[in-house]
Amino acid sequence: MASYQQLTDDLYAWLKRRDITQRIPGWVAMAETDIGAMLRARCNVARATQAIDANFITLPVDFAEFESVRDVATGELLDLEDNYTGPMQCEPGSLGSTAYRLVGDCIEFLPHPIIPPPTGSPLQQVSVVFYAKPRALKLPGDTNKILESLYAVYLFGTCKYGAMYELDDERAAQMDKAFIAAVTAANMAKETGDYSGAPLRAAPAMAF
Repeated sequence: MASYQQLTDDLYAWLKRRDITQRIPGWVAMAETDIGAMLRARCNVARATQAIDANFITLPVDFAEFESVRDVATGELLDLEDNYTGPMQCEPGSLGSTAYRLVGDCIEFLPHPIIPPPTGSPLQQVSVVFYAKPRALKLPGDTNKILESLYAVYLFGTCKYGAMYELDDERAAQMDKAFIAAVTAANMAKETGDYSGAPLRAAPAMAF
């Protein structure tokens, strides 16, 4: 199983230096920021269910981007509305919130739900699929799904910052190209799989 220790050992070998121990945590952290922003692969897909019990609900700490937000009762997708112009409050007897937007580190449901709901009416629930940022590597034995599944993404992404530290522009460009190629291949593999017609087995959903 891939680990932070293995990544560290490989960095020593790839950069051909042993005096970089204090620099590695920073390089890994910067690579993880890039991974969170760019990787949209199968291994960083997460699922959750959430009751709409407030106008604004804090996003999961590892949230990077939504793939879908779907009403549990009807199966209908909620629309992403960055410039929402509809009513701000749900009407009694309505189907509930039909759209959402991201505000800071929260998701805002639109129109706003009636809290508490009318007597006899259950809270609206949504099922979300989102891309999760990698769990940060800190200790030698630490690992995560991305490191285990797409080791090259971590290795090349971290080597890039090591080469930049050494002011080796040619090597940094080489590592950046390899990193982008690894990320692109992983993203395309997911996209191909999504449209392949193969059966999909979803993991059990969890609350935020």
